[in-house]
Amino acid sequence: MAFDLDIVIFVIFVVVTLVVGILSSRGVTNISQYALGGRNFSTMALSATIIATWISGGLFSYSLSETYKNGLHFIIPLLGDFFVFVIIGYVLVPRMGEFLGKLSIAEAIGSLYGKNSRLIIAVIGIFVCAGITAIQFKVSSTLMGLLFGINSFDATLISAVVVIFYSTFGGIRAVTFTDILQFLVFAVVIPIVTFTIWQSFNDYNLVFKIISDNPMFDYKNVFDYQHPRFFSNISLLFYFMLPRLNPALFQRVSMAKNINQATKAFLIAGIFCILIDLLICWTGVLLFTVDSSLDPKNLFSSLVNNYSITGFKGFVIAGVMAMIMSSSDSYINSSSVMFSHDFCRYFKFIKIKDELLVSKIFSCCVGIFAFILALNSKTILGLLMMTMGFYNSVLTIPFLLAIFGFRSSSKSFFIAAMSGVIVSLVWQIYFKNSTIDSAIPGMFANLVALFGSHYLLKQPGGWVGLKDGGRFAKLKKEKKYKWQKRINKIKNFNFVEFCYKNKPESEATYPLFALFSIAAIYSGMFTIEETVRSMHADILDKFFHSVIILSSMFLTCPMWPASLKSNKFIGVAWNFSLFYILIVVSSFQVIISDFDSFQAMILMMNIIILGLLSRWYVALFMTIIGVIISVQFFKLYMGVDSLPGNMGSLQFQLVYTLLLSSSALLVFVKPDQEEFEISKEKNVYFNQKIADMESEIKKNENIKSEFLYNLPILSDMPLVKIDSLIRFLDKNFDKLSRESIYKYLLEIDNSGDELKAYIDNLTDLSKLTIGNYQLNLENVNLGELVYKRVKFCQKIYLNEEKKESLQFYLDIEDNIVFPCDKRYMTKVIDNIIINAIQYTDDGEININLTKDYKTNKILFTVSDQGMGIPKNELYDIFAAFTIGSKNKSVITGKGIGLAVVKEIVKLHKGKVSAESEENKGATFFVEFNT
Repeated sequence: MAFDLDIVIFVIFVVVTLVVGILSSRGVTNISQYALGGRNFSTMALSATIIATWISGGLFSYSLSETYKNGLHFIIPLLGDFFVFVIIGYVLVPRMGEFLGKLSIAEAIGSLYGKNSRLIIAVIGIFVCAGITAIQFKVSSTLMGLLFGINSFDATLISAVVVIFYSTFGGIRAVTFTDILQFLVFAVVIPIVTFTIWQSFNDYNLVFKIISDNPMFDYKNVFDYQHPRFFSNISLLFYFMLPRLNPALFQRVSMAKNINQATKAFLIAGIFCILIDLLICWTGVLLFTVDSSLDPKNLFSSLVNNYSITGFKGFVIAGVMAMIMSSSDSYINSSSVMFSHDFCRYFKFIKIKDELLVSKIFSCCVGIFAFILALNSKTILGLLMMTMGFYNSVLTIPFLLAIFGFRSSSKSFFIAAMSGVIVSLVWQIYFKNSTIDSAIPGMFANLVALFGSHYLLKQPGGWVGLKDGGRFAKLKKEKKYKWQKRINKIKNFNFVEFCYKNKPESEATYPLFALFSIAAIYSGMFTIEETVRSMHADILDKFFHSVIILSSMFLTCPMWPASLKSNKFIGVAWNFSLFYILIVVSSFQVIISDFDSFQAMILMMNIIILGLLSRWYVALFMTIIGVIISVQFFKLYMGVDSLPGNMGSLQFQLVYTLLLSSSALLVFVKPDQEEFEISKEKNVYFNQKIADMESEIKKNENIKSEFLYNLPILSDMPLVKIDSLIRFLDKNFDKLSRESIYKYLLEIDNSGDELKAYIDNLTDLSKLTIGNYQLNLENVNLGELVYKRVKFCQKIYLNEEKKESLQFYLDIEDNIVFPCDKRYMTKVIDNIIINAIQYTDDGEININLTKDYKTNKILFTVSDQGMGIPKNELYDIFAAFTIGSKNKSVITGKGIGLAVVKEIVKLHKGKVSAESEENKGATFFVEFNT
């Protein structure tokens, strides 16, 4: 047999997938680990498995053919694929706190409507999962034969066996980690496919010309209500936006550590999914520009046959199989869990301890069944996919209403379910040629029947609210506060002050920017074609001279006398120059040169420089507005209402450049700027601590005798760590990567923070103990102060791991004003919150601030789910140098922070106390009487 690189690439992919699946299968000992994997996945891992589950095997060929046939009439409605993730992540997930940790959606429904509803959803869900898996295998069977020209049965059997094997033995952990691999594969393959087609064009402008001349790619037709496809486009958009909480997708929500992680994961997944969707659509556009007479049903074969580069087929089949396998394994796992945990438990066929074994056996069975079904039976497969319509008709409405706080009885659920199934079945029989999916009328019937039966039969329940312990209400309140702050910032926006804050701190930046601007304008002006430059010399010369004047001003800025260096003037001039020179002038040069590649490169470089010199969101705003102004100015200058016909491709390329540059800003500049802002806040915070320490350290003469015992231990620990890390860096600096060096420097910084925090608390305790203090009383809005300090403590004290594993819930009452010393009150809030963060690895931290207007008492509470405090130590926990016995192994426990809290609260005539249940966390109470 001759060597075939394509087959080798495919075999390598399958083998690597199998190895990853086996390696990640270890340690699964119960059904919970099998279904949810311990709920300890990172946000990116969770996002990857959501993406891999969502993007199935049929997506590539379906999106390809629909884009080829309908152009923007399909691409624009497809944007709903992103909005559905936003809806799930920001609307549904925050309300689903009570369902986190449920092993299946059937179990979730059972907790709402009883065990009979749990059985119904389990049965339908199992058939849905089997049907979807069969479709994936069927797609793989077709594509294998098409791509390799070999027996499709053999090729499909290999991939099916691999998926069934690691899904059966590894559970959700194997599924998740193989999903990550498969996501990486198709995320790499799809751009390669697109790039390969793009490279085949001799004239790239031809692509944009064909697009601009074809009405199918005219966005105005899509939004024209008189167009025949308008209402079809609207219905397609709503279909894509419909939240489809199938068994596998619900499982992805349930396996998150907390609400915050699930929300982030779905948003990230939405961004990646729409990017992949658009890349696939772009491939369809390119195929259309190559040949508009192809059969849309056979586009995939045309793609492979016309671009037969060695290895290309292998990459394509690996990418498509990655999509197929990543969806199949998810649904196999979900169906096996529903069978053992929901179906078998209902009939009491097995014991709880046997659920894991039964799940593994059923995984194998459902995989084999789906494989056989895919190869041999079209009729049965059609019946199984009909159950998908039944599933949506039965589940979607009751579950969505439950998420929004409406609950009813099992009787109402059963009536609604039957109504939905009957209407969906009738629709599939008598209206099968309709463009409306049968699930839509089925869900409407379910909605009417659920409300009708609930109120007519007077069933218990109704709009009773969420049963999540008030978590969503706290999140909603926090979001409301944040929006109010944003609105107030907009209302109180001061342009001059904003410009002042957005100018560089170092004067050296001004002449460097001036030199760059001069170089950029010279490069841009003198590389424009001579005919174009002479034709538009009047306007180009004005741009050139204005840039030179502004650049000269900044070039000489350091030499100006102090009387001329007005911060307000420099701030406004700086921001205007960034906007005008880097964006407006540069983008006008791009347009006037008909998108010359060198001019485009200068514009992209300018956008990146703008992101480095300004805040990323300011750079993004300036870029968008600047390009729009340039386009409008070009139209005004040329005396036209729209870009000329030969400029149609230019408009597309300009948008493409903006998207590329904006993505670079978000991906590379934004994280660095946020990290820099956090570091800057840290520096300001600890520099102030050092200043306070220096002014007060001389007063620390009357400290407890325990200080002499604690000082060497508590101060040496961070000092020894700093010393050892510095020595290690000194010896191995040249051998370490940049990431490793940054990690060690971060450890040194944290150790320094520990020492500074210890000394600062020690200073305050000493001053408070000996009575050497002075309260500066003022009316303080405690609600606003708590919000600010929580945000600050999260920035400073949460490491990357805890950012994912800890969920904060804030219930802060507005406008609670209390006369106190703001500096000391800040210390109270900080120390209690920091204490909760340090001793809680995962779970929740609840922070509440309330006022009883009858008794005029203010209560501030912080509760965590950390290691807790033994009951016999609760009374002494606020004493100086007291460290809980469970906390002595934690370096950060110095025994001073809570003692400082006690003294400050006492000064304000308040009370502080603590409650704790060992290994279940602690709650601290601070009470003030107004």
